[in-house]
Amino acid sequence: MKNPIRMTVVAHALALAFGGVLLSGSLSVPAYAQSNATGTIFGQIANANGASVVLENTATGARRTVHPDASGRYQATSMQPGSYKVMLMRGGEIERTLDVEALIGQGVEASFDAVQAVTVTTKRRTIDVSNTNNGAVFTARELQALPVAQSLSGIIQLAPGTTRGNPRIGGDSFGGAGVSENSYYINGFPVTNVYKQIGSTTLPFFAIAQAQILQGGYSAEFGRSTGGVVNITTKSGTNRWEAGAVLQYTPNKLRAKPEDTYYPQTGANPATDGKLLTYRGSNTATDVFGSAYVGGPLIKDKLFVFANVEQDRFTSGYISKDSDSTNKTNGWTERDTHTPRYLVKLDYNINDDHRLEFTQIHDEYKKTQQNYGFDYGTLQRNNTRADGVTGDGAITNDSILKYTGFLTDRLTVTALAGRFKSTYPQSVEGYVPGVYQVSAPARAQVPGLSYNNPQPIGGTTQVENAEDKQSTLRLDAEYKLGDHALRAGLDRNNVSSINGSSLAGGGSWIYFRSSNPNAAVPGGRSPASGGGYGTQGYYVDEYHQSDSASPKTDQSAQYLQDRWQITDRLLLDLGLRNEQFTNKNSFGVPYAEQRHMLAPRLGASWDMRGDSSLKLFANAGRYHLQIPTSVALRLAGNPVHIDHYFTYTGVDPKTGVPTGLTEISTPFSAGNEYGQAKDPHQVAASSLGATYQDELALGFEAALTPSFNGGAKFTYRTLRNTIEDWCDQRPVDAWARRNNVNASKYSMPCLLVNPGRGNTLELDLRGDGKLVTVPLSAEDMGLPKVERIYTALDFFLEHPLRNGWYGKVNYTWSRSRGNMEGQVASDIGQADLAATTAFDYPELMTGANGLLPNNHTHVLKAYGYYELTPEWRLGANLNVATGAPKSCIGNLPKALNVNNNPAGWYGAATFYCDEKLTPRGSVGTLPTDVRLALNATYMPRWLKGLTLKADVFNLFNKQTDLATQPVYNSGADTISPYYNQVLGRSPERQVRFTAEYNYKF
Repeated sequence: MKNPIRMTVVAHALALAFGGVLLSGSLSVPAYAQSNATGTIFGQIANANGASVVLENTATGARRTVHPDASGRYQATSMQPGSYKVMLMRGGEIERTLDVEALIGQGVEASFDAVQAVTVTTKRRTIDVSNTNNGAVFTARELQALPVAQSLSGIIQLAPGTTRGNPRIGGDSFGGAGVSENSYYINGFPVTNVYKQIGSTTLPFFAIAQAQILQGGYSAEFGRSTGGVVNITTKSGTNRWEAGAVLQYTPNKLRAKPEDTYYPQTGANPATDGKLLTYRGSNTATDVFGSAYVGGPLIKDKLFVFANVEQDRFTSGYISKDSDSTNKTNGWTERDTHTPRYLVKLDYNINDDHRLEFTQIHDEYKKTQQNYGFDYGTLQRNNTRADGVTGDGAITNDSILKYTGFLTDRLTVTALAGRFKSTYPQSVEGYVPGVYQVSAPARAQVPGLSYNNPQPIGGTTQVENAEDKQSTLRLDAEYKLGDHALRAGLDRNNVSSINGSSLAGGGSWIYFRSSNPNAAVPGGRSPASGGGYGTQGYYVDEYHQSDSASPKTDQSAQYLQDRWQITDRLLLDLGLRNEQFTNKNSFGVPYAEQRHMLAPRLGASWDMRGDSSLKLFANAGRYHLQIPTSVALRLAGNPVHIDHYFTYTGVDPKTGVPTGLTEISTPFSAGNEYGQAKDPHQVAASSLGATYQDELALGFEAALTPSFNGGAKFTYRTLRNTIEDWCDQRPVDAWARRNNVNASKYSMPCLLVNPGRGNTLELDLRGDGKLVTVPLSAEDMGLPKVERIYTALDFFLEHPLRNGWYGKVNYTWSRSRGNMEGQVASDIGQADLAATTAFDYPELMTGANGLLPNNHTHVLKAYGYYELTPEWRLGANLNVATGAPKSCIGNLPKALNVNNNPAGWYGAATFYCDEKLTPRGSVGTLPTDVRLALNATYMPRWLKGLTLKADVFNLFNKQTDLATQPVYNSGADTISPYYNQVLGRSPERQVRFTAEYNYKF
């Protein structure tokens, strides 16, 4: 779909905020084509006659010479992050020197005024008036000093505007967006998981040099994100050899006991209400982590290497079956997880003007587990090994090659080529092919019958040779033209996957009981009509599930960026990005294409006082999001999702298979997924437009005192369009009747559409192989417009590192409201990206507008460290977030569930409970999550290079409920015994000991 560029409230707000700024000016802040993958050093020279500026990387000796313009301004873009000596040269002699640190995506000023001095040392400026984006940068030194989890998520949670995703699917939310809407980069290369878009390649933690976390406001060179950007640069070798090792130990003995889970008090299930559901008191967990690194010059000043290898081993034992499980002979699980990783970075300074970088990353995950028996009567495990040992894994290799050329003072070119490949080995010991799984909760069991589960492997097993691949090419050019710093570029990602799964054993028997035996099952009759135990409401579902595909995705983009220094104080950052997405099925045939998606970006920074002590900034822009390859599993593959309902008169005690079956439905698939291949022309609207979001941010930063900085920011984000699957054939049939088309042979699967908009479909309505164009208006389809509005106020107070301590406090008040979380539905644990239950039928969207799952009204983050002595340092990290909203998801009311209403086939999937409308987020709020982490670090003088540290996470052991079960019904007229069950908690208190030794040769 072509998205028109139109004047909105965003443009009006910017005009109001900056309309009068053009009249002011005094400080020189040059425009530069800033890249979020590198840093920029700029400044002003009081007397530029015969002067040049030499920038020398203090670690590698790499030099770059730039010349000031007639007004004395200079800039050096695409600088590798790190420390630099900035030398003012005149007549071949060093006149003055400044020391600065370049940070990714930021500018640092090194100006030479008229004061005479031989050497002046400066630190990073407190207010970066050259920056318009919304984010934060964390260096390796800061991450080492703070008590944080050694993961990208641990770093993300330090930044403002971020929250943890629902633990049912994991991930991190930026600015109210879903956890699949973020982009991840390592050394400029995209490493986002291409299959689900949740998470990324993980590199060794001690290889991270800097981490930039952007909530929004980033320039046109970055896209494919409506959430945030995580931008990592790695360490490099220097002219001095150094080596080190890290050993960490998180013992089980100092880990608090996890809390048990109980059946919720539903008031309708006296047999289970308040009873123990999952015992966790015997659970154990121990973590041992080791890392080693080395770096130095292979050729001094020319060729450098840095290598880091790490392995984490996490061993755990835990109760893996609930008390209502039919088979507890495999109720205790012993799990062993290994995560070996390594990074190798080579930097080659060909000469002062040309540089090559090569990065190789290996990220591996290996899990093996075996099961033993557990007795809920005695709450004891036994040593009898059950059948079934499983092993899962993921192996990822990333290769990145980057070239940077400073062709002239004005022209810089960068080129990047990279590829990654992930494979997913899986081993299953004890698997019994052809033997169905059996699921029979306690309330669904007929008294006196034995419901055994002979299949030791539960859930699904993946397809063989599963893999994800991506190759990337990128080219960028920067050019300085007067007051304009121009940047342009293009990139292309080619993605492919082989993935899918099927139920272990080929299928499953799922037992149910309805409180009303006369209520019909989806697509069939009532249990009572089938006789047997059906007269008491007991029935069984023979369920089959299989998904597999080999989809491909092509992603490309082009952009233009102009950083225009309108006056000495006012900087405008103007950008335009154009993106194209093409999703293909297993045969390489496109099933969804979006072209010419224009995304304007506008940023502004005003140095109000002219001395970098007070900055007003604003940014506005449009951001597009692709759909991942996982969508093709069901929409462009040959999926099987079939329910077949029966009543029964008995159960085989050995196999758990029902006997005396009477059919009360035909084989039934709510999405018409019976295993047939889908025509790629019929799985998506031909007019399909991409997901996109508009954003506005206004704020200020100020040096409040010589020791404190502060600021505030207002953010407004609105989701304008999305892609979701839609399964409602009724509007298609109505169109066919209006247009005299015989559609009696047509059975519609779920299709990709833009909800709340008109969609044009190409369908084989007559069943003769000839596609019919079916234009449906938004009114025809009956779906509401997509809505997700995030509004936030952020405040911060920071004490930069001086006088031996650093500290920062962030507070965010926010609201995330609408009828759609994003590509996922985390509150019901659904990570079927762009294929959730949302918008499948209009009835499912009644009451859907409300507080969204990633809404956390108040979030307080405070962290810092204090250097008590040269040998001792203390650190703290506090994260307080009010709970997410709770919803009630129930059956379609009887008054609406007539004429075989397809929305009723889903069971508990509507915002009705007890026949009453219960709008999203209206049944309460989860408790506030409070986590305090502390650490103490000892760096003894008697052994230079040794560091000993102890971290305590979740000091007060607040195991806060983070997710509960919103599904209200289990069958017709039956309140689920699991409604409001706790499904996730914050981790229990744990203590981590670290010993590190670093030696510089």
